[in-house]
Amino acid sequence: MKNWSCLLVFFLTCGSAISQTASWQAYNDSVNANGGTTDETVTMINVGRSSPGPASSELLVFGSGDGTGVTATYEETLSEGSVYWTSDAITFDEESDAAKLFGEALDLTGNISYGDAPGWHMDLILEGLDPNSKYVFAGTAMRGGGLGYAERTTNWKIMGAESFVYASSEGAWKVSEESVEFSTGHNEEGYVAKWTDIAPGADGRIVIRTSHSVGEANGGLAGAHAYKGYAGGVFMLELQVDSGAVATGKGLSILRVFPKENELEAHPNSPLHVVIEHDTHKVDSSSVALFLDGKKVASEIQQVGDRTLVVHESAVAFEDFSDHTVKVEFADDSDARSQYTKSWNFTVMEWTQYDGLPADSAITLNDLGKQERGFAIRVVATDPNEPDPDKEILSDIGDLWWIWDEKHSDHSDRTLFNSEGYYLERAQINYQRDGRTIGNKAGEKLFPGINGTESLTPEGLELPVIHFGLETTALLELDEGYYHMQITTTPIHLLHIGLGDDAVELSPDESVTPGIEDARAWEYKFVVEKPGLYPFTLFYYDYLGGSSSLTASGGTASSLEWLNIAPTGMKYLINGDDDRAITAYIPPDAIVEMSPATMSVLRQDGNMIVTWSEPGTLQGAEKITGPWNDVVGASSPHSVALGSSVMFYRVRH
Repeated sequence: MKNWSCLLVFFLTCGSAISQTASWQAYNDSVNANGGTTDETVTMINVGRSSPGPASSELLVFGSGDGTGVTATYEETLSEGSVYWTSDAITFDEESDAAKLFGEALDLTGNISYGDAPGWHMDLILEGLDPNSKYVFAGTAMRGGGLGYAERTTNWKIMGAESFVYASSEGAWKVSEESVEFSTGHNEEGYVAKWTDIAPGADGRIVIRTSHSVGEANGGLAGAHAYKGYAGGVFMLELQVDSGAVATGKGLSILRVFPKENELEAHPNSPLHVVIEHDTHKVDSSSVALFLDGKKVASEIQQVGDRTLVVHESAVAFEDFSDHTVKVEFADDSDARSQYTKSWNFTVMEWTQYDGLPADSAITLNDLGKQERGFAIRVVATDPNEPDPDKEILSDIGDLWWIWDEKHSDHSDRTLFNSEGYYLERAQINYQRDGRTIGNKAGEKLFPGINGTESLTPEGLELPVIHFGLETTALLELDEGYYHMQITTTPIHLLHIGLGDDAVELSPDESVTPGIEDARAWEYKFVVEKPGLYPFTLFYYDYLGGSSSLTASGGTASSLEWLNIAPTGMKYLINGDDDRAITAYIPPDAIVEMSPATMSVLRQDGNMIVTWSEPGTLQGAEKITGPWNDVVGASSPHSVALGSSVMFYRVRH
């Protein structure tokens, strides 16, 4: 292994697919913060907070310093914040593609890091290219953050070219012919994004766009972060002589397999996947045969667009440290029926050392009288400066065990809570105090009952002082096998198996300790020996402390996200819409049976008399679309004086 520093590298060559002598090469170090790159023929265009500039320059021939006639320009498209121009140490394989392509010309220290929310991208615009020539582009990025940063991903996309050939590192995640992504937070393998035979249009211009992952639902890298990635660092442009050779079809090709070839830490519940790319012909689905350890296994064949997916779902978990061999055979649908075969090996991780959930705590779905998906949530918000000594305050996360039954002043908004004190979350646990994006998944909501930081700031004060806590309970539907959950949060939380007095705290993986920051997730690993519905209790306490990357752009350190990592590495919020997500059910005791509200209106003695069923609160609005406000002090029946203005009324249960 070779120790370098965090980078993003671009490489561009011009010429044919057959290797030719280059007429020139040009390098750019976009983050030479430590001054490690000293060659004066290497340009240094750059962007990002604290970057010295310039953002655009003509590229120079490496070694001679002559002009290439090609101008390179960085253009940022920001989300909520910006990107950083910074330096971080990295380690990656000195035999990797990245090391071989870039290591001799540049000191690779530094990176232009991720934005603060989804939607950012950075364009590397290359202008002045010869429309009659062909080019090759390659790029890479490395933060060197270790496994805790592995979810931080960069997507690379080539735009504006007439034609090109995909040629990225073998282990990189191919999204399409024009798009590839891989982890740049922990790119120890030294992957590069690369295209050959790039033919620019008549304008002599192409764009290489870097951004966050396109997302698993759009074919992106499994487990990739919703918006964290690395945008720029170093690139190389090389002009080659075109040989005039005509590229021939490559036939069918295996794009990727799962578990990965020679994987040493395969999930014990791993399915077998083979993704095959089509060329002129497709896969003949009737010809596919899949073998596991020499035995043919059942497989499902899915053909979408220019790819065929072969899937086998294992019925039982693989044993610890067990070695396995997979072989796939198939043919194309041409008249000649070309035959293909591939074999690969993988080894299963050690997993039986993890604690098993208590089997006697599981129930079946049929045992659940009220089958409503979601979570039961209680929230309490108290002022540490409570003037009444007889009222309890929230001062520790452990107080969430008992404070509900004690006398206290609650500053949360109770509008959406039922008569038993529960908010029924029908979606997922993905909250941020002000609705800002943080954690692996985007789409954060406000905490139930907490209407932003403003609601924690008493009248007359400028800063928040009110603390709040949250209790989430649910029955999770779990099959037999090994589980790996993640909770991204700040400042503090606790996870338990069980409800109430029967709950037992689950300990997170001791090797991963995010503390009170949200830069990494807490890891929970356990084994389920008996399938069923298992009760979970999740506590969260915001004491107005903690640390978050959101604070750099005016945000707050207050968030809670709960997800599961599937055997394929994909991450799903608990109770997500995807069939592969864990389903959550609301504990029946939190569900209140309610009769539909009724309301009637009659005219009497010049007034309108509004009558409604109890319990219910009368609300009024000047427009049917709202805003709706409680009619203070109103009880059924309620008299409304007739006037010239129009009012609408409704009853809220």
